Amino acid sequence: MKNEHNFKSLQRGRLYEEMAGSLKQAIFGGEYRVGDKLPSESELAELFGVSRPVAREAIRYLEITGLVTVRQGATGGAFVAGINSSVLKGNVMDLLTMGQVSVGQLTEMRAHIEPEIARLAALRAGAEDVRELEESVQSSISPAPESSFLNQVENNARFHRLLGRASRNLFYAIIEDILMDFTVEFIRTVPRDQGLLHNPDEHKDLLQAIKNREPERAEAITREHIAKIGSQMQDLEGLFLELTIPKNVVR
Repeated sequence: MKNEHNFKSLQRGRLYEEMAGSLKQAIFGGEYRVGDKLPSESELAELFGVSRPVAREAIRYLEITGLVTVRQGATGGAFVAGINSSVLKGNVMDLLTMGQVSVGQLTEMRAHIEPEIARLAALRAGAEDVRELEESVQSSISPAPESSFLNQVENNARFHRLLGRASRNLFYAIIEDILMDFTVEFIRTVPRDQGLLHNPDEHKDLLQAIKNREPERAEAITREHIAKIGSQMQDLEGLFLELTIPKNVVR
């Protein structure tokens, strides 16, 4: 098969890692875009001059890092994935368990980033942004009878994700998604049945500031909101560690 992609034959180190690195460069360089299908294992093996098991391992490596998704079936294969924070979320949860990061650090980051997101949303949110935020707030104030605690947590997180998008800054939107992934996963891990972490009226007040185009007020409300929820999450952190760290492990 002709090497149309100008990939170099691999000669050193762990072949699958080198191969994955070359494919990363092709993806980052725009040769393969989100949704594009990569060549098959046999095609990649021929392009790189390696065996099919090496090609398979390279694809698996890219899948683990979240750069590609693998679909089964006649129309399946390896496809370039969109932005996916699931790998980072899992890593952060492991770091929390190991004592390398803390809920206090998460609160610090949220306190710096989310007030600015809210300020920008008050300046930039469009009609569709406001409509979706209103739906989220209404679902928090009047949840469906069958709505579980975790459903309500997910909805509260969705409000913050929507704010990230309303900021019209892709970096903030991505960071907010990661922060919410971590927050929801953390709350999911800790048994809790005594209600939500915060009053849904706080989201209602923030939404009103956004609708009124009051960036400074939106920023102030968010700063106070993060301080409250951060304190509650830190209370839960001890329970999380008690459940996940073996009794005989000294941290």
